[in-house]
Amino acid sequence: MTVDTIPARLQRNAVVMADRPAYLEKSSGAYRPVTWAGYAETVRRVGKALMALGLGPRHPAAILGFNRPEWVTTYLGAMSIGSAAAGIYTTASSEEAGHVIRHAGAPLVLVEGKPQLDKVLARRTELPDLRWVVTMRGAPPCDDPSVLTWDQFLERGDGVPDADFAERSARLAGGDPATLIYTSGTTGIPKGVVLTHDNLTWTADQARGVFDIGPDDVLLSYLPLSHVAEQMYAVHVAVTFGYSVAFAESVEAVRVNLGEVRPTLFFGVPRVWDKLAAGVRARLADAHGVKAALARWAMD
Repeated sequence: MTVDTIPARLQRNAVVMADRPAYLEKSSGAYRPVTWAGYAETVRRVGKALMALGLGPRHPAAILGFNRPEWVTTYLGAMSIGSAAAGIYTTASSEEAGHVIRHAGAPLVLVEGKPQLDKVLARRTELPDLRWVVTMRGAPPCDDPSVLTWDQFLERGDGVPDADFAERSARLAGGDPATLIYTSGTTGIPKGVVLTHDNLTWTADQARGVFDIGPDDVLLSYLPLSHVAEQMYAVHVAVTFGYSVAFAESVEAVRVNLGEVRPTLFFGVPRVWDKLAAGVRARLADAHGVKAALARWAMD
């Protein structure tokens, strides 16, 4: 009997909501949707690629990059085969990134582009477990046999039968490790916490008591996916309740992306709300005459 896990819920969505949008990514100047069926298929391909490269239980993958489909599909792909993923803050130094990779014992790390790749390669001699580095789409090529492009990485899994992936997923247990969460390191070296499949499904289920959410909702993802709060709402709660997630182009582009996506859900830490409020106040200060009167009335 298949245990209730986030990967199992994703595969369920691929059947019952196959053609509905699961996430949106900006491409060629516009946000374009990927369906739940497409989402699940990419996670399956990633999981098989990880299997082909030797990952399994106790072999976590590390991820260093901004919020993108490659981030979440690798995260869920690792989870689906009994592995786990350890997110690394994009602001982490080479030393901090190396510490997380070494402490987790990760044989593979996914990086966004050259700046993040350089952080990893600068520490490679200190990372005895690291065998593979995968770059996200759009990263420049690297003349290193241990560095794979995203397409090369996916191709590694094409020879792994779907049945083998399904068998790995079916063996998951609620108490198995599902993800590794590392602190930002602001009060010392990053510290790791193991969260199980049961941790994630239970917490995701509680979101319904906080928000009225469903498949028609849209969330803009921009906070660090290495943080458990963003993982929860951009991955686990989204999969559980079937709403779609739009990936911001960058933190700097959030204001523009908000206007393009018009999300019904927006998660922010206090500093984000402070900046939004400051922007509103600045625009109100420029209002005069009737506009100023209307603004004062609206604020009251």
